[in-house]
Amino acid sequence: MIYAPLFTGLAELLKGFGFGSTTYIIAATVTGTSTAVLYGARELSLISSGIGAGVGVVLLILLGEQSAFIPTIVITGVVATAAGLTIHFPTRCSTHVGAKAMSGLVAGALGGSLLMLLEFWQMTPVSLFLALAVLVSLNGLLYVLSLRGWVALLQRLFHTNYPCYLIETAIMALLAMVAAGSVWMVSGPLMDSDGSLWQTASLAMHAQLPQAILGGLVGGGLAGMTLELFRLSWVSDL
Repeated sequence: MIYAPLFTGLAELLKGFGFGSTTYIIAATVTGTSTAVLYGARELSLISSGIGAGVGVVLLILLGEQSAFIPTIVITGVVATAAGLTIHFPTRCSTHVGAKAMSGLVAGALGGSLLMLLEFWQMTPVSLFLALAVLVSLNGLLYVLSLRGWVALLQRLFHTNYPCYLIETAIMALLAMVAAGSVWMVSGPLMDSDGSLWQTASLAMHAQLPQAILGGLVGGGLAGMTLELFRLSWVSDL
């Protein structure tokens, strides 16, 4: 329910900016990273989302008519970075935030690359339903299968010098910017039309949400059935 609208909104924005064939890769990578941390590190994600939503709403009220979407994202990132550098989490490093982010990032990049190749091979755009079914199922499986490996790899590489402080700050900035952008994207149909890129992308996202969410539900169901069928170990203990 989070992955589908987030990916759809990002994809529409990237198309508007003219990213072309790399849209799938970038959107899937950002979405995979964000959702992995949202589900896997709740303390960090709650604080980050709260900052992003709060700043996003305030700036939407103050600047909504001035097409200030990009400045809102930048300001939110700065605020979240400042918060990340000053907030001390009581369970720092215990939730393996860096490993979860890397697992989601790689899974998203691989899924986006697969969609790009599929679209290139069939010479027609991939339906959003199919795209979300593939991405959600692939992300879920790869996340579960690779997370323990990423945890072990990062611990082996950094030993006791694991830079949690900087990693968590970067992830807080990413999640806050996603939350602020989501506020603006969701509010698109409620604003007076000014022809701005973010509002056009918002309207396109809302029009495609039903098939996107349905595809995400199918993908999540397939991933869950596969994990149970092959008795693969879940990673809720990490």
